Amino acid sequence: MRREWSSPAVARWMRVHYGWVILAASFATLGVMYGTTFAFPVFFVALVQEFGWSRASTASIFSLNMMVAGLSAPLAGHLVDRYGPRRVLPWGAVLLGSGLLLSAATGSLWHLWIAFGLVDALGGGILGPVAHTALLSNWFIRSRGSAIGIAFAGMGAGLFVFSPLAQAAMDRVGWRGAFLVLGVLALALLLPLTVLCQRDRPEELGLGPDGEWEPLPPSTTPAGRAAGAAEGPSLTMALRSTGFWGFVSCYFFTPVSMMSVTTHQVAHVVDLGFEKTTAVSVLGTVGLLSSVGRVMFAILSDRIGRVWTALLSYACSALGILVLMLLTPAAGVGWLYLFALLFGIAFGARGPIVSAMTADAYRGRHYGTIFGLIHLSNGLGAAVGPWLGGALYDATGSYRLAFGVAMGSVGLACASLWLAGGPRPGR
Repeated sequence: MRREWSSPAVARWMRVHYGWVILAASFATLGVMYGTTFAFPVFFVALVQEFGWSRASTASIFSLNMMVAGLSAPLAGHLVDRYGPRRVLPWGAVLLGSGLLLSAATGSLWHLWIAFGLVDALGGGILGPVAHTALLSNWFIRSRGSAIGIAFAGMGAGLFVFSPLAQAAMDRVGWRGAFLVLGVLALALLLPLTVLCQRDRPEELGLGPDGEWEPLPPSTTPAGRAAGAAEGPSLTMALRSTGFWGFVSCYFFTPVSMMSVTTHQVAHVVDLGFEKTTAVSVLGTVGLLSSVGRVMFAILSDRIGRVWTALLSYACSALGILVLMLLTPAAGVGWLYLFALLFGIAFGARGPIVSAMTADAYRGRHYGTIFGLIHLSNGLGAAVGPWLGGALYDATGSYRLAFGVAMGSVGLACASLWLAGGPRPGR
């Protein structure tokens, strides 16, 4: 008798519910996508030194990447709704890896705009939170917030792994070689994860959500999974709701603040006289702590409420930015790691929380499209943040104003989130 070696068959043989395989694959996929893309700050100083570009021009590469990834989110959501995540994700892997490989051959700003800002970004948009939120919302209901938080923790883990890796590769084979290393690794890791491991729904394998080994009977199906509720809100209904525009605004202002700091923190710390290896290690620490924070805040959100948990994380972000803004050349390394602790623990924490909030509000047949439109503003905000930080530095010769604007954006994000999901009469 021929043995079936498919991923689900192996999971059954090991008596592991396939939902956990899905969660692990999403964790790893987001880690590779996020880690390779957000290693760009490691390349930032080298690109400025080699080509003599302004910091605003150099940051525009990352800004374009974030904008294209955001603009592609509605398309990714539509494709996920129509074809399912399993058919869509491998194309993201090919584009992301190809963009990194093409970046190694760059000789001009416009070349990097195409390679990293366009091709890599299209891959990241397909591989990003939209597809995985839709996927995990099918596999987890009771523990949706925690599951999304664990998967999104892969982003921080990826930053922790790939930032030092990119620096180590750069030290040995230069920044072009480092891009090649990241591109090869991305293809080698992402293709198996997206082609072999993913399945769209537990029902495809005769399983139920939340670790159940059998599909739930209709009488015990939770609200929101009943046949009448499967349709969910339409796009028109979503566009007419106040909450939708609150989510859009929140998704814009959050990355304006976060990406302005993330893109320029290595350059800022080097400017203050710290070693580049120290600056990169702090960036990696931010990534590691963000993995902890994503899970911690996601679990907390299932217990005390998503809005209050998100607001707590915003407070940590603001304090971290304040520490970085007040940092002086005389400050010890301890202050750098205080920044990493405060900023890192909250960095990305809103992703799983707000994603779970949107899934709670709009899950149904049109969720991928709705969430894709909401997530579009994330890309626009992430595009503004890096460029704005560089432009304010070029204008003032310091990052102090840029980081002050980042703190203001945190406050606007808080107000937007309250508009989207704060307690209201009748809710």
